[in-house]
Amino acid sequence: MAAVCGVLLVAVYALAVWTVPGQRFEDAVLRASWPDRESPVVMVLDLISVGSLVLSAGLVGWIGHRAGGRAIAVAAVLMIFATVTTTEILQAVLPRPILLAHGFRREDRSFPSGHTAVATAVLCGLLLAVPVRWRSWTALPVLLGSAGIGAATVTVSWHRPSDTVGSALIVMIGVSLTVALLRRRGLLVPLTTTNDGGWIVGGVLGIVVTASTAIAVLAGHRAATALDLTGDPDLAPPSAVVAGRALAIAAAGTATLTTFLLLRGLGPARNARTRTLKDPDVRPVKDRLASEPGA
Repeated sequence: MAAVCGVLLVAVYALAVWTVPGQRFEDAVLRASWPDRESPVVMVLDLISVGSLVLSAGLVGWIGHRAGGRAIAVAAVLMIFATVTTTEILQAVLPRPILLAHGFRREDRSFPSGHTAVATAVLCGLLLAVPVRWRSWTALPVLLGSAGIGAATVTVSWHRPSDTVGSALIVMIGVSLTVALLRRRGLLVPLTTTNDGGWIVGGVLGIVVTASTAIAVLAGHRAATALDLTGDPDLAPPSAVVAGRALAIAAAGTATLTTFLLLRGLGPARNARTRTLKDPDVRPVKDRLASEPGA
């Protein structure tokens, strides 16, 4: 999963930033959303800062420690900070050339979105940290939070749609590697029962991702057609903003669904509370075998 998301991250950056159609579409989104840059939504986005990140990560760590032990808590917090740090580094070093000869152009380095990365990483970390019995009921609020922040950054012209998609992919890479590490260390093991309504929640998440993706494709096609027919470099079709918001929601939904499915059927090992990430799995062989699928 991490490898697939890494390839997709490169593809999104290349297509959105380094191609003329990609820049034309995303600059149309910025132009169309420019009048809303003073929206009250900005006050919500202003709450995302270094301080709020530290407080949120600390809360996730505390929940993880109470629910799964020290190793789970440390892994969740490290995933959050590693993801956000990676996003900020990439945003600082990745160039954004101007390929359009005229029209509305903005050359700021905004790929990937730091605000979206903070919200998505913290909320997906929460899915990892909460007790197993609460995980399904936490997934929908996680989706609302991450999708809301991603769509808000597009709405107020702070970020392009690809910026939110890039952040979601980085979070999925972080979550995938974290789950793989915890599984390899024997800190996350298969559960014997998972009758918690998880498939219903997963179905809802899948519907949200599918619907928002379909809206993004249809609205994006309509915006691209309008841009091609008129040739106006300053054209800002409303359908471009609709497509941008839908892409942000689809990206957040995919990150939430991926995290949910990776954790599906897994829970902290019985001895996870007393272990760290460096400790070997010292359970008796019969207990380790009993925790494996098909044992």
